[in-house]
Amino acid sequence: MRHRVFAFQHEHRHTLREARELARHAGMLSVILAWVAHDLGEGDLVQAYCDDAWAQGEQADLPEVGAWAEDVRSTHALYDSRPLDALLAATRGLAVAPRDGNAAVRLSAQVARAHARLGNHHEFERAAVRARDYQAQLPLHGTGLFGVDAVRITSYDASSYGWLGHANRARAAAEEAIGHYRGFPRPLQAPTRLAIAQLDLAQAHSALGEPDAAVATARQALTSGRLVDSVRGRAQQLDRTLQRRYPQAHAVTEFAEELKVLLAV
Repeated sequence: MRHRVFAFQHEHRHTLREARELARHAGMLSVILAWVAHDLGEGDLVQAYCDDAWAQGEQADLPEVGAWAEDVRSTHALYDSRPLDALLAATRGLAVAPRDGNAAVRLSAQVARAHARLGNHHEFERAAVRARDYQAQLPLHGTGLFGVDAVRITSYDASSYGWLGHANRARAAAEEAIGHYRGFPRPLQAPTRLAIAQLDLAQAHSALGEPDAAVATARQALTSGRLVDSVRGRAQQLDRTLQRRYPQAHAVTEFAEELKVLLAV
């Protein structure tokens, strides 16, 4: 599809209005492809598609396209252990996102969790206030790749509190997010987001001295059937944390072996 749009842009005559519309579609298709590349762990492709989306958005005079590209770029950087790059991308996207639009909501939450990953307690709290102001006005269930919903922000809080060392708050947020995700009607289910929330809960159990509960929760996360790169990476982080904290625990040793086999497939 992206190649067909390219062909229309460069091999056919069209009006200025049609050119802008083609650029908009091309940019949003590149954003979608960037998400696919993120799920596959193809970092170079993520950057290439995001760059293309920015360029197409400029041609279309629609900066929102670039804002959506930065949403992907921020997410990928965060899962790639580059929180400063995640913060820069989210800030850059927020600067051009239409006020109070879906991209602005998503990027506000991205700024907050990037600060949390960097250990910036004060900046996280400030950014989280803005995200939660949006949250109060959002539907519980979101639809589509470019939708927004209240549970996403709760799930981001679970990750953020874990990174900031607030294990009890992380556990509460993760349990709330998991409860909502499990209650989603089938067309709205989000298996990747559920798995991430479960792994956040597992990290909270680990921090609270509950290795058996951490392993049990992590096993649930890994049965989602969508072992995308972000889920695999979070599971590996949990495994390292568990082995460091509880090297003698039988459940931890078993989980390490199970994960090794699972990720080798």
